[in-house]
Amino acid sequence: MHSSSRARAAFVLLYGALLAWQVDRWCFTPHGIVSTWAHRASSLAVSAASPSGVTQSFTMGADGLDGIWLRASAAAGVPRGDLLVDLVAVAGAGRARVERVALPASDVARTASVWVPWRPITASRGRHFEVHVRHLHAEGGPDVRLAVTREDALASGRLTADGTEQWGDLVFETSSRRATLPYWLHEVLRPWPAWMRTGPAVAFVLLVFNLVLAWACAMATGIIGPSAAGDQEGRRATAAGHTMPAPVAVGRVAVLIVSCLVVVGITVAARPTGRYRALDLIDALPDARVQTTWGPMHAAVSPESVLFGTRVHRAIVAMPPSTIAWTVDVPREAVLRAGAAMRPDVWERVGDGIEMRVHVDHAGGRTTPVALTLYPLGEPAHRRLFPLEVPLHAWAGQRVTIVFETTPERWGNAVNDVPVWTDPRIEWSRHPAAGTARTVRP
Repeated sequence: MHSSSRARAAFVLLYGALLAWQVDRWCFTPHGIVSTWAHRASSLAVSAASPSGVTQSFTMGADGLDGIWLRASAAAGVPRGDLLVDLVAVAGAGRARVERVALPASDVARTASVWVPWRPITASRGRHFEVHVRHLHAEGGPDVRLAVTREDALASGRLTADGTEQWGDLVFETSSRRATLPYWLHEVLRPWPAWMRTGPAVAFVLLVFNLVLAWACAMATGIIGPSAAGDQEGRRATAAGHTMPAPVAVGRVAVLIVSCLVVVGITVAARPTGRYRALDLIDALPDARVQTTWGPMHAAVSPESVLFGTRVHRAIVAMPPSTIAWTVDVPREAVLRAGAAMRPDVWERVGDGIEMRVHVDHAGGRTTPVALTLYPLGEPAHRRLFPLEVPLHAWAGQRVTIVFETTPERWGNAVNDVPVWTDPRIEWSRHPAAGTARTVRP
């Protein structure tokens, strides 16, 4: 079959556009940067004017680290003095300052974001760094404040303000970039066999993909496929009622699929929603006050999925000693529900056990409705999930603080003791008069 020049032009345009998109995607699209810039809407801020300032640690995912953007502001007025920004290289327990940049504090407050340039570090990928920011405050001006996200944006990072570790990360963005293909080779394919991360294997996969893509484009544009005579015969057969044109068949299938999705959506929307509303405390973890002495906060207290039996539970791992405290406005007919357990993978490991307690701090003091001691190594009965239910009726209409506390049992040794709080939530009546449970940021 001889294709027309129009079909060939359409093929070149279609496949050429898809090929150009691949080249741009694999070779030029940036990935692997360290950034919490997506959380720039966070309203939380910390002062950089304390003697120890603000410190954020991070691991670079790209080569060519040459600066960062910070979100800094002043409460009111024009700040005085200088904003010192230090880049520190971290290697184990050692730290070495790479560079220091001093910016006039008055210039910092004029823009929504601040660019801090450094001499480029060619081989920065995979290295650990810290950014120290300190406002050398002059008399008569406000402090420079830095935006902070309360979400766990950098799993390996630590944020310290005024010498105290904070839950969350500094809102900042590195300027370094890395293309998608190296990102896949170094990050996405890391758990896969080594031979899959080699150049020949990747080239073979891309070649096969492009051959299939070119064939599909050729079929779509008429470069290959039935001849003109065959097309005429197909149209005659269709007119005689023998066959259905492919576009009509595809259209009918699409209409059928869409109709099924609409029916399913209406069914789900019309399904009864139950008697209770719920406040998920895992979703509200950024609003909690987290304290721990077990390494970085992100490592000690973190959401994850845990399997008990055949069910996967959403949970908060709280390495002891740790406390998680939510300040909550309590509605009527409210109940706190959760589960407490040791994570199943440590049940048979040598450990000292754990104490898990739930406190309710209120105007009249502290009430401790839950106090458990779990020692699954020595007590087989402790190798399960313990459901908890704490009525909050006594504090309806009040603002209380709900505290989840975990501490080591016996000799204070927390090795191999991994407690989890599963599916923590506050449930209350859907009746409008009951009110609404809401968390209040500390």
